[in-house]
Amino acid sequence: MGGSAKPGRRKAAPAALRYRTDGAKKARKSRDGLVGCLVLVVIAGGIVLLALIDGLWGDDTWRWAARNWPGGAYVFAACLGTTAPALFALSLRATAGTGRASWRARPVRALGSTVLAAVAAAPLVPFLSLAFNAVDDGKGKHRSGAPSWVFAHYPWLWALGLASTITSVVLLLWLIVILIRRTDAART
Repeated sequence: MGGSAKPGRRKAAPAALRYRTDGAKKARKSRDGLVGCLVLVVIAGGIVLLALIDGLWGDDTWRWAARNWPGGAYVFAACLGTTAPALFALSLRATAGTGRASWRARPVRALGSTVLAAVAAAPLVPFLSLAFNAVDDGKGKHRSGAPSWVFAHYPWLWALGLASTITSVVLLLWLIVILIRRTDAART
């Protein structure tokens, strides 16, 4: 009876049964390359989408806000700055759920969490477009064009948006700390 060098153990399996074949490694490498290309295409598409939204929609939205919002474009910028951290936190929370989802074990749940992440991140695209439009002074690195409408009429609007964003982030973090402390106190 041939066995292991140590008593009480069985003989090891042949080498062909122990290791993966090279075909499985090649398939995994090709899948990794496909995922990398998909990420690159999504990032490039997002950049093109931001530029397209900014050109077709940015100035018109700021003109509309200046005419129709109570308080004009300044209050609109303050509202955008206040809601931005909440949108960003919501999209991060939804995106965090996609890493835990198993496509093989639960494909419906994984698809649902991926769709939720995309829907939560979608409002960030027009927000970023409006924010970049408010900062566009027309004096880019390699161009000398006219500034955007909002920068020409409201040159310090970006500062109000930035201040409201920072204030909102501080309040959101303060609220999170309070909730964590309360839950820790309730457990003890």
